[in-house]
Amino acid sequence: MKQILFTMMAALLLISCNTAGKYKIVVTFPDDTANGQTAYLTSYDTGDTLGMAEVNNACAILEGEEDGSYMARLLVDGKRMGFVVEKGEIAILWQDRKATGTLLNDRLNALNDEIDAIEASADSTGADAVQLVMERFHKAYEENMDNGIGPWAFNYYLMYNSFTEAQLDSVLATAPDGYRDLKRVKKAINAAHQLVVTAVGQPFTDFANEAGEKLSDHVGKGKWALVDFWASWCGPCRREIANLKTLYPQYKDKVNFVGVAVWDKTADTQKAIEDLGITWPVIENGQNWTEPTDLYGISGIPHIMLVDPEGKIVARGLHGDEIAEALKKAL
Repeated sequence: MKQILFTMMAALLLISCNTAGKYKIVVTFPDDTANGQTAYLTSYDTGDTLGMAEVNNACAILEGEEDGSYMARLLVDGKRMGFVVEKGEIAILWQDRKATGTLLNDRLNALNDEIDAIEASADSTGADAVQLVMERFHKAYEENMDNGIGPWAFNYYLMYNSFTEAQLDSVLATAPDGYRDLKRVKKAINAAHQLVVTAVGQPFTDFANEAGEKLSDHVGKGKWALVDFWASWCGPCRREIANLKTLYPQYKDKVNFVGVAVWDKTADTQKAIEDLGITWPVIENGQNWTEPTDLYGISGIPHIMLVDPEGKIVARGLHGDEIAEALKKAL
């Protein structure tokens, strides 16, 4: 009898060892239009491809092993979504862009719902909303330092701040080992340096797209200039553009309004220009253009900057009512 019990226990342990760290991602599509496409599992931090599967019968399945957890992105036909890879079966309904079935993904969904509620709140507009969202990401980072949500939340926390190099060093001093080596954190460190180069009081830094259109075509031309770094997919960017539209008729004769479309595709940018009714110039280069934001140390958009007639930066990171106040003060 003891031998039988021992054999059964050994078998159970073997099963446990064989399933330790295994994950299965089941992606379900609403119809067959995605059949034949490839679903790519990529690292959120580096963008490296970690796995792939073909979509068949409106379904794609990716399997692997992961003893811990990490933030990933799933890409299909140019569209993407973020979720946590961890042990267990992860179910993704592609039309909802939401992963369920595991502890951390349920936690991530709840966090995203909170962020959406803050951004949609009528009582939390402009700078207030940015501050509240930043605080929520910082809290999420502190609550999830030991899992895959932590680095993701930490990066968003950095995006909502314009840290100096010294401040960033102080923040990283209390972060877990390895955070400093994250690709996105390294980018934030570089951004902190570029913020010094393009700080208030410094002359604007020029750049050009492949067609030869330059920022200097619109800035430093003897008129004030309001520069808006934005993207079509960015909800806060679209709300700020609506704000700029109310200011444009009043200031267009004295201020050059210029948009800089970054991190986007040409077709999406052009559609947004039409849908949003943007009538001022927009510099764009397609293909997820990052040069302008790299030069200005911008880690989060929208980012709105006011430049004087001689080309000196007088304000950065303007949001909501701050824009109108800055224009009124300048003029």
